[in-house]
Amino acid sequence: MSEFSRRNFIKTGVSAGVALATTPFAAPFFGKARAANSLSVVEWGPPVIDHSKAIGNEWGKAPINWTLHAGGGATILPKIKVAWPNPPYDLVDNWSPVFLSMIREDWLETVTLGDCPNLADVPESLIPKDANGNWKAIPRGSSGGFFVSTEKCPMQIKSIEDLLSPKLQGQILWPNPSLFTNMQVVFLAMARGGDQFNMEPGWAFLKDLAKSGNIGRVSATTADIITSLDSGETTVTFADQGLYSAIKGVKTSPLTKTNNDLKTFMYVSGWVVLKSSKNKKLAFDLANYMISKDASERYGKEVGEVPVNTRAVVDQSLDHLRFSPKEVEEFVVVPDFDHLSKELDGWNKRWEQEIVPLL
Repeated sequence: MSEFSRRNFIKTGVSAGVALATTPFAAPFFGKARAANSLSVVEWGPPVIDHSKAIGNEWGKAPINWTLHAGGGATILPKIKVAWPNPPYDLVDNWSPVFLSMIREDWLETVTLGDCPNLADVPESLIPKDANGNWKAIPRGSSGGFFVSTEKCPMQIKSIEDLLSPKLQGQILWPNPSLFTNMQVVFLAMARGGDQFNMEPGWAFLKDLAKSGNIGRVSATTADIITSLDSGETTVTFADQGLYSAIKGVKTSPLTKTNNDLKTFMYVSGWVVLKSSKNKKLAFDLANYMISKDASERYGKEVGEVPVNTRAVVDQSLDHLRFSPKEVEEFVVVPDFDHLSKELDGWNKRWEQEIVPLL
């Protein structure tokens, strides 16, 4: 993806870690002055706001004044900064990249199991933390990106190294670095001993792939990917859940939970409580209610994200993004989005200079 917008990263019908929706998250920004015994909550537009209002009404412990995000998740940051130390919000719904920014600013209250007992049902590796390991957010949904193959693929892909097989001549559609924040090359690096901070093994792998002739097409947009796979032009690519669900012309299989070198990158969405809040106990209580088993199951159905509560029942169509705590450790990578965003310009230049000439 070319920008870190939760709206762009998610599509309705996603789940398991963070499926977002293709609905208008850039709703008008509005709010009300909060009473001393009320909560001020920032939320996404439909369908998320509709779900949250219904759950909030059921919770019923305090009046809630709702404010909608005006654009991408990062648009709330300057609003908080200019008003600090007294921004008019208690509880804010956001996602992984923005959590990191808020943690760096030291705006977020630490959360414990005492504050939110339902976090006991959430894999700890999915809970955003500060440098000291303190929990700083209350995730409720997630989504991710992963390799996929279609029913027309000439071989079963069991390992990321299989991408180099001669059987895949011209079969791979490779996204350029601007799509998916270049996580596809991060995973190549990880398969050969590197990671998102040591990308040399990944670039070496990609050079081998380019030289092999297996890359039959390069995608600059998600529309390229959908068209190429739907038409059968290519049969293997890297996609996020929203894109995966949009491929309708051919049966497609997600390559998740099959081999520990075929990773899934995940981001989470959920709640943060601001240190400035005068209603922290109520804010934590509402967030805890929102991530309960029952509320999480409704969230998956009504919003289309995969609930991170491991007790919540998830539709089988989303099982490829539903990970047990053990599977999270083996198959899931939660990227450092801040690092990826800083490196993306250089990675795009390296792609043009070192990889494109080999294609």
